[in-house]
Order: sequence, then structure tokens, then C-alpha cells
Amino acid sequence: MESSDDDSGPSNGNQNSDENDSSSDSDINVGENSGIPGFKDTMPRYRFQKLTQFLHMSNDEDHVPTGTSGHDRLFKIRPLIDLTRKNFQRYNRPGKCQSIDEGMIRYKGNFFAMYTPCKPIKRGLKVWMRCEPNGYTHDYRIYLGKHDDMKGQTLGERVFKHLCKPLKWKGHHVFFDRRGFPADLKNPSFTGRGDAEQKRHENLVATAWKDAKPVHIVSTTSDPLGDGPTYRRVPGGGHVLIQRPPAVAHYQENYYGVDRAMQYRAKCPVGRQSRKYWKYFMNFILEVSIVNAFLLWKTTSGVVIPRKHYSLCDFCVDVAELLIGDYRSKKKERYPLAGTVTAAGVASHHSVKLTDMPRRQCKWCSKQGRRRDVTYGCDKCLVHLCQGACFQAYHQNALLNTS
Repeated sequence: MESSDDDSGPSNGNQNSDENDSSSDSDINVGENSGIPGFKDTMPRYRFQKLTQFLHMSNDEDHVPTGTSGHDRLFKIRPLIDLTRKNFQRYNRPGKCQSIDEGMIRYKGNFFAMYTPCKPIKRGLKVWMRCEPNGYTHDYRIYLGKHDDMKGQTLGERVFKHLCKPLKWKGHHVFFDRRGFPADLKNPSFTGRGDAEQKRHENLVATAWKDAKPVHIVSTTSDPLGDGPTYRRVPGGGHVLIQRPPAVAHYQENYYGVDRAMQYRAKCPVGRQSRKYWKYFMNFILEVSIVNAFLLWKTTSGVVIPRKHYSLCDFCVDVAELLIGDYRSKKKERYPLAGTVTAAGVASHHSVKLTDMPRRQCKWCSKQGRRRDVTYGCDKCLVHLCQGACFQAYHQNALLNTS
């Protein structure tokens, strides 16, 4: 177990990507089912709005009212939380090194919104996460303030015990930020960059190290001896070689898993703005699920990467295309069939009010590059058309196509 009160290092969403995920959004290989044309061919906007309007994660009839025993503030998405937390741990065995830190969900409402000026997302919803160094999320916990049922004297103790419960007595190394450090090592007298002072009690080692700023680390897994070299940049574009204690090296190599997960989330965000707070949590869970699937896929033996610099965004596009397949819910444009409009039969086509159909664009105006919504149309063709000129022009054009 190692902990630190140092805030140096990459913050959520700003860390550089690894070698396998170095391509930018402009390098995405967009397929035929991607982009605006792909969405329009797959699903109309009206259908998408209806699906999102009636989207639910739980049965409202099972809701326990506020103020009564058993009330759950996350009732709206509780089934999704339980399912994903279980599967995240089921399909990937935790590695030796795990990190615990807080992540933020961008949100400006009133549901337990937090303000953290030191984070890239300064206002939003807080989520505690336990991640691998590569960014895979094994477990998470949504912060609910005083309404949380986690037990412990301090917030850090409650979060640590809850997220590390499956790891107890299994030999894992857990990295996290905490308060509390020996007073005589808080302000040591360093002579230069790379200097270190340490204090040891049995297997507990407290280390104070001078980098650009003082770094304080408490570790139960690192040897106090065996400093290794590391390079740091200096003004002017050069580098300087300094010594780094093992506890610091171990911490800096394994702590930033949550930051990497946040960075992956920022690459391909899911969802849109909503008035419902629980949809922000749902979008966060979907983003983490996609990131976990991408990392699992990359580390699976026998997987062939389709091309060089295959990024998370490319993975999302490929998954979307596989899910869409040949499905099309958008109806084809309704033109009169060949032979149905004849010079003798056009007299039976009448302009009437289409009471059984919603108000839509005039087909002929749309073809001419204009937009006009009407309720009238042809009773035979079942096409919305303006009365008069558009109705006549549309059927004259149909006669030319059938002749």
C-alpha cells in the first residue's frame, strides 16, 4: 500500500495518450455507417427523441419514497450500477497494482454537484474509482455526501475500505492520496533537486523527496534503499539526471490509472445535455464500459489490430457499425410506383388533408430546396404536398417518369 499527498503528475483528462492510442480525432477512419449521413440513414431524429424520452433503467413502481427506510437516491440507475460493477470485476482479474482516486462528471445541476478548482472539470458529480495503471476500471462508487452508507471515520477511509474489499489479503499494491505525514519530514532542508529524507518504522517507510516541489509518500511495499536515476527537464530545453527513491518510482509508475481512464472518457464522450441527473451517470457508465472493452480487447491474446494507430475512437466506430448492421428504421421516400400514375388515372388523385399522418414537409418543395410543412397531400400517393402548384408539378413529373 502506498499513499501520497503530492498532486504532481497528469490530472484527469490531460495526460498524454499511450503509443497505441496516439491518433487524434481527425485520424478516425469513418465508415459508411458513421457520421451524420450514417445516423440519418439509420434512425430519424423523431424516433431518437422518442427513444431517449422513454428511456428508463428501473421500474418506477418499485421506488421507495424519500424519507422512508430503504430509500435509494440512485434508484433510477441502480440496476445498471450493480450490473456493470459486477461485470467489470468478473471479466478481468485485478492486477497487482491498483490506484484509487476521484473522477468528475461534467454537470451543472443541483444533485450533489461538487466544485473542485484543481481539476479540469471544475464543477460536476464526483465518482470514486479503482483502476489499473492502464486505465481499466475495476470498481467505482458514486459520491452521495452524508447520504452514503459506507462506514468509516473519514471519507478516505470509507472509500478505501469499500473499493478494496475484494482485494483484502490477496497481495495487491494500492496507491491513493491521503492526509497525514510525519511532522518532522514535512519541511526537510533539501540542498537540491533529487535529495531525499526518509523515516522507517517496521515495514512503514515515510519518504520526502525534492522534485520541482517536495513530494511526500508513505509506503508499506518499497525498500528505503536503492535509489534509481531519472531525468527531469530544465529551462532551456535540456535534461538533468537526478536520483529517485524506490517508493517515489513505484508510486509514479502505478498511481495514474484513474487519470488515464478519465482521459479515455474525454476522447469519445457519450450522451447529450439533459435535465435528468441520472442520465449523466448513465453516460459515464457507458463511457467507462466502452473504455474497458477497448482495453480488454487490446490485451486479449490472438487479437489482430486492424491498422496502425488504432485508437479508442476507431474502436467506437467499429462497434457502432457492428451494432447497426443492415438495420434501417427510416422509411424509404414514397414516390408513385411505375405505372400507377397514368394520364387517364391521374384524375383520381386528389389533394386532401391527411388526418391520419403527422404534419410533414412538402415533397415537391423539399425537392426544390425549400422547406414548408403542410398537412395536405395526395390521397393515393400518401405524400405531403402543397395544394395547387406543388400537387400538379409533382404528378406531372411522375407522368414523365412513367412514360
